[in-house]
Amino acid sequence: MYPPEHFMQKNTEQLHALINNFPLATIFMPCSNSQLNNICHVPMLFNSLENMFIAHVAKHNPLSKLDNKQVNLLFNSDNCYLSPSYADNQTLPSWLYASVLVTAKVHIIKDELKKDLVMRTLTSHFEKTFEPEWKIDEVPEQHRNTMYQHLSFIELTPIHWQGNFKLSQNKSAAIRGKIKQSLVDANKHSIAALF
Repeated sequence: MYPPEHFMQKNTEQLHALINNFPLATIFMPCSNSQLNNICHVPMLFNSLENMFIAHVAKHNPLSKLDNKQVNLLFNSDNCYLSPSYADNQTLPSWLYASVLVTAKVHIIKDELKKDLVMRTLTSHFEKTFEPEWKIDEVPEQHRNTMYQHLSFIELTPIHWQGNFKLSQNKSAAIRGKIKQSLVDANKHSIAALF
């Protein structure tokens, strides 16, 4: 089995937390004229109560043509090299990372009021750490509606989740504790927080 069972993360709260902290999805879309995928990067917002991702992309993005199709969304945390020195030479050199792969069904939003709601929800969420917080109403309504015509607004319903957290789970608690402390000491707090 790959990834090995001890690296598979099944805790829903941790999967959601990674996506909330690292919302930029790498989206793998089927490509009709080859065996390869089209790939794009899109920030997503996940609503766990509605079990739904929302996003918007440019109209010419291939994702906007995949209504009712399935795509794969890959979310990655920060990552870093694991030096044996982090664990008193009790590990081999490796790499620490966490990712969540979601298979989701695409739904292109047609309703104009819902498009505006998606834009407001996204901007409100991503602006909340800014001071002052920018508001969509700062763009005149007519101009805003014209801009919306150049975008596709999307809902994505998750079908399957897979977490791959490679964080030395195959090592003892003592070694993992040393690695975590070394990460903190090296100011790699976002990785240390996953331990």
